[in-house]
Amino acid sequence: MKAPAKLVCLETYWNEKLFQSFSVKPFFDAMAPLLHPPLRVAHRFVESEAGLAYYTRRPGGVVWRQAELFDAPVYYLAFHGKPGRVISLTGDIGGQTLIEAFEGYGRGYRNLVYFAACSVLRGVRGERFAREFLKKTGVRAVVGYTTRVDWMASLLGDMLFLHRFYRDPSPWRNLRRIFASVQRDYPRARLRRRTRTGRCSGSSSTGPASRRATTAPNRSTTRWCSRAKSTWSSTARWCTCARGMSSCSAAPCITG
Repeated sequence: MKAPAKLVCLETYWNEKLFQSFSVKPFFDAMAPLLHPPLRVAHRFVESEAGLAYYTRRPGGVVWRQAELFDAPVYYLAFHGKPGRVISLTGDIGGQTLIEAFEGYGRGYRNLVYFAACSVLRGVRGERFAREFLKKTGVRAVVGYTTRVDWMASLLGDMLFLHRFYRDPSPWRNLRRIFASVQRDYPRARLRRRTRTGRCSGSSSTGPASRRATTAPNRSTTRWCSRAKSTWSSTARWCTCARGMSSCSAAPCITG
């Protein structure tokens, strides 16, 4: 069965330049009519732990008070990031807060949380966060990055994955295949990159206009990890870990 064509996107403001405002939302809006039925995008800017809880926390959060959002299969968090946490302009949103914000989301229907932020699943701390997040929230999968990534290049990979996820007649069964197809068709998903711009804390400048990046030799940059039997690659960049998956591959990272 196809996933409902709904996407909940919670995003930070990317910098303090008031005359330079950009967002992932217009990109998703442009992709929306390419899906059948068209993708519906629910979007809000979130700048604090309290703001995140206001929208997501059970049972009083906005997404739990609006019936039309109940079956959204993807929650996409676009922030700066560090291992085990995301970062807004006003401060860190820690791992425990993220877990509490999505606690119980796996009850009743299948969904995933997509951390579109640098380095959230990086290293021991990122792996520990992913495992704890899956255990406490019950979501089907977690997707995130294990290195610093360029804003525009990573968004292209995100959109390719999401477009194929929503078009697939059975996306939960085919998560592994969807992941592999992005890796095959978008070479940047297979490259580790160090960049001075992107979805990272402490970036000197971020946004679509800033694309300068340093690319390392071609190597595996993604990891898969199963909840029951986990294998993590030391060179993963885009990581997908999903329940029932026990193989390790290279591209974004799903956990579940």
